[in-house]
Amino acid sequence: MNNIQLGLRTLALIALVALSTAVLVHPELIGGSSPASALATGSIPVMAHH
Repeated sequence: MNNIQLGLRTLALIALVALSTAVLVHPELIGGSSPASALATGSIPVMAHH
């Protein structure tokens, strides 16, 4: 894999993380409402190292 492909994959991964974070913070971006999204966000398990 050359450096251009690696760079493009890295940018795609960063874009995916940024988009998913934006949707979790502001669910109105995809038509979600605040009370309903609060329940959905609260049900996402938090992953941490023990």
